[in-house]
Amino acid sequence: MKKIVALLMAVLMALGCVPGLAENTKHERVYAVVSADGTIKSITDSVRLENADGLEEILDQTILTDIQNAGGKETFTLDGEALTWKAKGKDIAYQGTSDKTPALLPVVTLTVDGEAVSFAELKDMTGDAVLTVAYQQQEKLPVLAVTVLPLPEEGVTDLQLENAAVLSEMGRQALVGWAVPGADDKLGLPASFTASFHADHADLKWMMTFGTSDPVEAVCKELDERTDLDLHAEMDEVKRLLTAMQNGEALPETTGKTKGIAPKVNELNNGLTQLNDGAASLADGAAQLSSGASELKEGSAALADGAVPLAAGAANAQTGAAALDEGLAALIANNEALNTGAETLFAAVLDTANQQLAGAGLDAAGITIPELTAANYADILGGMLAQLNPDALREAAFAQVEAAVRPQVEESADQVRSAVEAAARQKVLEAVLQAAGQEMTAEQYTQAVKAGMVSAEQAAMVSAAVEQQMASDEVKAQIEENVQAQIDQLVRQNVESYLASDETVTAKLAMAQTAYDSLSALKAQLDQVHTFVTGLQAYTAGTAQAAEGAAQLHAGLTQLSAGAASLSDGAATLSAGASALADGAAQLSTGAGALKDGMQTMKDTIVGAEKEAARQLLPYVENELADALRIYEETRESVKNSGYDLRPEGMKAVTAYIIRTDLQ
Repeated sequence: MKKIVALLMAVLMALGCVPGLAENTKHERVYAVVSADGTIKSITDSVRLENADGLEEILDQTILTDIQNAGGKETFTLDGEALTWKAKGKDIAYQGTSDKTPALLPVVTLTVDGEAVSFAELKDMTGDAVLTVAYQQQEKLPVLAVTVLPLPEEGVTDLQLENAAVLSEMGRQALVGWAVPGADDKLGLPASFTASFHADHADLKWMMTFGTSDPVEAVCKELDERTDLDLHAEMDEVKRLLTAMQNGEALPETTGKTKGIAPKVNELNNGLTQLNDGAASLADGAAQLSSGASELKEGSAALADGAVPLAAGAANAQTGAAALDEGLAALIANNEALNTGAETLFAAVLDTANQQLAGAGLDAAGITIPELTAANYADILGGMLAQLNPDALREAAFAQVEAAVRPQVEESADQVRSAVEAAARQKVLEAVLQAAGQEMTAEQYTQAVKAGMVSAEQAAMVSAAVEQQMASDEVKAQIEENVQAQIDQLVRQNVESYLASDETVTAKLAMAQTAYDSLSALKAQLDQVHTFVTGLQAYTAGTAQAAEGAAQLHAGLTQLSAGAASLSDGAATLSAGASALADGAAQLSTGAGALKDGMQTMKDTIVGAEKEAARQLLPYVENELADALRIYEETRESVKNSGYDLRPEGMKAVTAYIIRTDLQ
């Protein structure tokens, strides 16, 4: 049980000692003894002034009385609240008392079968009990609180817990509950914990509570140091951008972190407009081509009717070829615009992806992503997905925590070995007694010896037999195997408990899962855009080849018009070819119309997606993010002076509350 309490205290003290390791710091340990209803019996504030600068004198401030030097012979003078220590370059440790109420006071309520009872009455009762521990505060101040309640070996069964867990150590159990009283209600953090159980003359005597606000203050300070932005101004600019995007307007210029977004989105939308215009021009040219091919078909048919109308038919064919040449020339004139538009679209999508990745905070996690290009995005994102695999990250976190936990657990190897040896000795004793025809347990034998039912000679023989077996290699090997097994089990339990309870680890794993999903979706989107761009490039290359053929056809038909008389015999063949050309031109016109419609649909889809994303994000920015900023600012202000004693200007302070609650 002492090890459980010591472990929890060490964790809480480590949390409370995060800041101030490199400068003068005032460390406070406020020890209080209270009753179950929160009535204070005694308070002692143990203070250590960390003299990192080696000052001859340390200027402190205090409200404490009965001040005593607890770590040396240094003297002090007290003038009102001004406390001056003759430190001579050393740290100062002192303690004192005060009637000031701590930042939190545990208040315990107990009911049995729905009726309020005292813990003294609980010892003589049987029934269904409900124990609730809340934390009383005079001022709203976020405090991380952990309460440890030792459980008796008997009398408590069928435990059902809320915001609590049961820890076991050396056969003893302790109920460990946690809460964050004083936190904003919207954070959803518990302010109390509850244990329901069946009580059968249960004897609950005391509990220990450990609390501190220093980790919260340290996080707020770290965020302040890392954030050089006017968050309210940033949020206002984001709302302006989302409002304009939701309304389909050109995005306004901004000066904060979002200043690079508006130009890229505007560039994307302009590129979509250009691409749509190019598709419309392509459709018009294809329609002209179809019309000219139809005329060519009609002219070649007329040419086939006879030699007389051959000249007129050849002239019509020449006219149709000219139209075909002109239409294809108009068509390929848009090839560069189409290709440029597609490349602009892909570049804009890549720029947007790079902006999103830059703003995702991956660099804070030690992950550097090179700029994505059309050539490298697949390899880079594939590599990132491998790095952010949630299962691999959890295995790494487990190994890292195990490396830190195992040495601590192995320090208790002697205690584990003592317990294992004691258990082994009982088993060996019972085996010796059974071999001697005595069917009794080790406890029964011990009682018999004490009662004088076993002679000294018999006891000596039994003891010698036990010692002989205990000294055997087989028993020693079994003891060492059990010791190592228990150590391994403790390491595994501590690591799993730490990973399950450490909000930073769980948050990072959740963040890795979210990043993994986002990167997977981003890669799929980029693959789709890349497929579209390469397909469009293949299409424009084909139209260029068609235009070259149309030019050659035009030149041939010009010669045909000059030599119409000699072409009379081939008029039938020309008519068949013109018919096939008309059919192909009609198909090309249909395809170009479909491309035009597709371009319009793609533009409408992307712009619509922008509006929908803005519509969904705007309430989040206006409500959730605004609430988060408010909670952060209120929390930061509330923990600025969260110490119990006074905090001298220019000196850091670290405060932890250690409260014993006497339940009877």
